[in-house]
Amino acid sequence: MPRKTDTDGRHVHAALAAAVADPCVLERLHRTGEAGSPFDFERIRLFAGLALKVRHNDIRMLLPLTFKLLDRLKISVPLFAAYGKSAAALRLAGRTTRSDKLEVMSGFIEGWLRADDPMHALVRDALHHERALLTLEDRRANAPAGADDDATPATHAVTPAAVPRPAAGLIRTKMSCHPLQLAATLGSPKGDLTALHRGQFQFVYRWDALKGCAAAIEIDELGNLLLELADGRESFVHLVSMLRRAGLALTSAQLCRAGQQLLDHDLLAVRAPRPRRRVRHAAGSR
Repeated sequence: MPRKTDTDGRHVHAALAAAVADPCVLERLHRTGEAGSPFDFERIRLFAGLALKVRHNDIRMLLPLTFKLLDRLKISVPLFAAYGKSAAALRLAGRTTRSDKLEVMSGFIEGWLRADDPMHALVRDALHHERALLTLEDRRANAPAGADDDATPATHAVTPAAVPRPAAGLIRTKMSCHPLQLAATLGSPKGDLTALHRGQFQFVYRWDALKGCAAAIEIDELGNLLLELADGRESFVHLVSMLRRAGLALTSAQLCRAGQQLLDHDLLAVRAPRPRRRVRHAAGSR
């Protein structure tokens, strides 16, 4: 009888270890009841999530604000418990590089967060902020020599006839708070997340070659609209005409002011209009 008990105990421990390592095994055990009714499968699932979180310390190093906020909100372990299947699929597919893990983990977090929860919106803000910074840093690290000179926006004067386009390498995102204020709040043990100013904010991220770092710049709705529409082919006055036809009351002066603000922050490139080509008439024709 004792021998049978030892065997059963080893079987249970092996089953639990497999369940912690593989969420599919845990789900199967839960469905079939193989591990026995005394076991709390939800607690096992959360423990597996904690173990998975620890194994993602490399991603924590890339997304420290996001992970800190998940911990502050006490949702990191439930999130990783839910992420177990995705992580297992990633391993089976042999996608174990840092970039693969970061991409899949970020996409999962986006889908897992609730759209109607203002605290979850802060997690999304932190994630977008850190992903933008990482993208710019990676681009900078892989850029060829002299790339900063090529990325410098043209400095033609902003006039109604001038033609705007977004500066190279911009990343635009919407936020529910100011990301730098969120970072400062998370950096303080007494930081109060509920005291953050909330709303809808537009931010543009770019590489600041002079400072040697990524920069986050808040822009207004009109500036965001201009970056959306400017394509390097149409002039300011033509863009105003388009917006008026769409029902937006706007003057060339207003759009040019918005363009100048973007230009001042190196977010916009502006060139002079191309001169019109003269039509040459054939000799003797009038």
